[in-house]
Amino acid sequence: MTEPNRAAVEEAVREGESMGGRDLVELIERHHDGVGVEPETIEAYAAELEARDDYAFDAEAFLADVDEHTTDADRWAGGGYYEIGDDVDDHRISLFPKLWHEELGGSTDVTEYVAFIQDEEPEYLDDLALGGPGQGVPKPAVLQALQLVGGVDRPTAREALTAAGDRGDIVQDADQNPDADVYLAERVSEDTA
Repeated sequence: MTEPNRAAVEEAVREGESMGGRDLVELIERHHDGVGVEPETIEAYAAELEARDDYAFDAEAFLADVDEHTTDADRWAGGGYYEIGDDVDDHRISLFPKLWHEELGGSTDVTEYVAFIQDEEPEYLDDLALGGPGQGVPKPAVLQALQLVGGVDRPTAREALTAAGDRGDIVQDADQNPDADVYLAERVSEDTA
């Protein structure tokens, strides 16, 4: 079992009650190497957070929520948690389904992510409360997928997004909008840009 990352624990404490279950699993997943995270690691974080005097955390309720909302679906099936391991010995959980990890795992090519979401997993866009109208993918969703599926840190994910824009591979809604939609340049019509 992996020990909780101190920085991740402190970030969870700073965020407090505003951090939901998926947010906490995302935080854990971002701070551990490999694809997804082992259930035992999630349990270690729950125990660590519950033991803190400066943080009110119900480990039992959190773990029950993760257990109840974990699916073995290979494709996007809503905002739950996904089993992504191949067998019982390789049981790992991620915020993204196995197909995402198989198709995009380790890639930092923003165009691959946007095309994959639009062409293979458009249901994902229906579950997001971000972005604007249209078929673009909200920037925070691209960054999250780059981190958790691509396995890079936040600054590297941002650099990949900026580089794709600089090359003209993608276009974005107004830059000052933190939830701006990202579009493949080759699919943008004159009236969309």
